[in-house]
Amino acid sequence: MQSIYINNARLISNDRIVYPGYVYVQGSKISDLGEGDINVGEDVKKIDACGKYLSPGFIDIHIHGGGGYDFMDATVEAFLGIANTHVQYGTTGMCPTSLTAETENIYRVLDAYDSALKENKQGSKFLGVHLEGPYLAMGQRGAQDPKYIRNPNPEEYKAILAYSDHIVRWSAAPE
Repeated sequence: MQSIYINNARLISNDRIVYPGYVYVQGSKISDLGEGDINVGEDVKKIDACGKYLSPGFIDIHIHGGGGYDFMDATVEAFLGIANTHVQYGTTGMCPTSLTAETENIYRVLDAYDSALKENKQGSKFLGVHLEGPYLAMGQRGAQDPKYIRNPNPEEYKAILAYSDHIVRWSAAPE
């Protein structure tokens, strides 16, 4: 894998902007970053950031779609289309989020996620599924369709949890 050296960047850190800053990437890992400039080998791809900002990638833990797709489309094409759209704008990781729906639709989303996870090579990395509902308070449902909101059914949610190891978040009403 080729090494990449980015210099003359405004690095966004947790407490300040470092300028002029550099980032040195070897393979798929950042091996060095800091203020100023360093000497790197001739075989390294060099990028002059021309004073532009360089930040860590964004992580989106609640995202429903993008690029004309919705995760509820429950297709590999939709999952990859969303991931490929968002990576262009700096989102490096995401938790695809469902909507309140019938149980069979939730299973379709989980199946599409599983298939897309294996194929996603260029888009934002999938970090696990975020199920939103269907166990929500009617008065706090936001944009969720009320016809799918229901009280928790242990038989239903235990089966969903057993179905997929990819569920990392589940939004539900606390009461």
